[in-house]
Amino acid sequence: MGRGTREKIMDTAIEMFNKKGATNVSTVQLSNEMHISPGNLYYYFDNKEHLIRSIWLEMLTPKSEDLFYSEDLEAKEEGLMNFFLQLSRTIYDYRFFYLELSAMLINDPELRRLYRERADRLMGRIDEIITAWTDHGIMRPITPVSRNLLIQNCWTLSQTSITYVTLLNFSISAKEACDNIIQHLYALLHPYFTDESQAKMRQLFTENNLDLHKYAQ
Repeated sequence: MGRGTREKIMDTAIEMFNKKGATNVSTVQLSNEMHISPGNLYYYFDNKEHLIRSIWLEMLTPKSEDLFYSEDLEAKEEGLMNFFLQLSRTIYDYRFFYLELSAMLINDPELRRLYRERADRLMGRIDEIITAWTDHGIMRPITPVSRNLLIQNCWTLSQTSITYVTLLNFSISAKEACDNIIQHLYALLHPYFTDESQAKMRQLFTENNLDLHKYAQ
């Protein structure tokens, strides 16, 4: 029962944070929403920072991190499209975290440390993926400087794309938000891809009912 309550607190928090913003939701409001006492909530989480860190560690990170280690991502355009589809949905489902990322990291030094460690590790993983893409003829060879900038830009865009999307339209639908994120992620990568891979990706965009140029207007 205890674990069920803990998970329900996290699920309710995600829903409220996504709707109102994490900075606008207090632990008292959260406990009221769940019809439990603040003391019951504090039994599971020391404070709001601990709650947010737990959501990031136990829910958001596992869902997104597995995507970076898919074998298909290294070798097939279909793997990249699947990565786009799943990553964009994960970003949207936990959008409160990305929309208030700076505040989250400032308010919780432990989260800031863990986040930086993960960022460094996954940027290293992106480097491995680029090597695999080059070996499989998906990406053209690029200079070390261009490679390092591309890695940093891929990470930055994955963490900030939802901010751009919601600034343009606060009432944007989940599908529109995800499609927008996908287009911008691919727009960053596609100039480095071979002609054959670009053609394959255009086909995959069509097969998944995605408009490659919709959000470039």
